[in-house]
Amino acid sequence: MSSTTAESLIQVLMNRSADVSERDDAAMDLEAFTGDAVTEALAKVVTSSDEDDLVIESALESLGGVWARDGAPQKEIFATLPTWAQERVLGIIQARQ
Repeated sequence: MSSTTAESLIQVLMNRSADVSERDDAAMDLEAFTGDAVTEALAKVVTSSDEDDLVIESALESLGGVWARDGAPQKEIFATLPTWAQERVLGIIQARQ
């Protein structure tokens, strides 16, 4: 998959006027990619106080999946997550290793 595809998925994910199911699918599909742009977009969704819960859950699951595949969370991004999200991400990483 190309970075253009990741960029397109990030655009859908970040588009608050897009259908929630499309944004949720984009969040799930981003797990297949790596890179700062991917993890930053997923973390931004997770930390948003007015985001749809379904999209938050999918973004969190994908973020954990990316970091499980990469071997560890990115410290700078991990530190921005609320405590509950940090705990969930660590659980996802542990379950997938």
